[in-house]
Amino acid sequence: MQSVTGLLQITDRRPQGPSPTFDRAHLLLAFLTIGQSGTIGRQALAGRSGLGEGAIRTVLKRLREERYVEANASGCYLTRAGERVYADLTKKLSKVITIHKSQLTMGTSQASLAVRGGGRSVKSGIEQRDSAIKVGAKGATTYVIKSGRFTIPGGSPDCEKDFPNRSWATLRRELVPEDGDSVIVCGSEEETVARLGALSAALTLL
Repeated sequence: MQSVTGLLQITDRRPQGPSPTFDRAHLLLAFLTIGQSGTIGRQALAGRSGLGEGAIRTVLKRLREERYVEANASGCYLTRAGERVYADLTKKLSKVITIHKSQLTMGTSQASLAVRGGGRSVKSGIEQRDSAIKVGAKGATTYVIKSGRFTIPGGSPDCEKDFPNRSWATLRRELVPEDGDSVIVCGSEEETVARLGALSAALTLL
């Protein structure tokens, strides 16, 4: 994961002038969106990453300076170096999915992803919740897969049994979690913020 660390450290290198209006979760969402899209225009990327035009220009400038991204008339796309980092990320993180009408966490709009092998780094789940709240989410719940079951650290050993909900089937089908994985469900009033919160929480486990 050294290549991923190098990508995320972009936000730690502060140039002179005003502090950038984005953090690691915004950078990660923008980078993953480019990788998933193949080629995407700046305006579309801004909308899907929850960043304003000025902030997305800064993100793209940093990514181009570090040679993770290039751009042409059609939009921006990953370089070979960027593709290598993207491949490393997608081995560790599942896709981010949207969950509808779930009671698995707070917020009317919810997003979820799995962190492969992330269960060993989960303590109480509070660290993930707090990280999600910092980027504007209402809350986040972290589940750990043990013996094929969704568990809550210090809580339920079988969430599907204790808290019946159709969303469990969605999580199993879309994320395909395995023993040792963690599954984060983050909620907000806006879909983009829920996705940001899920990624911000996941970053605490990388």
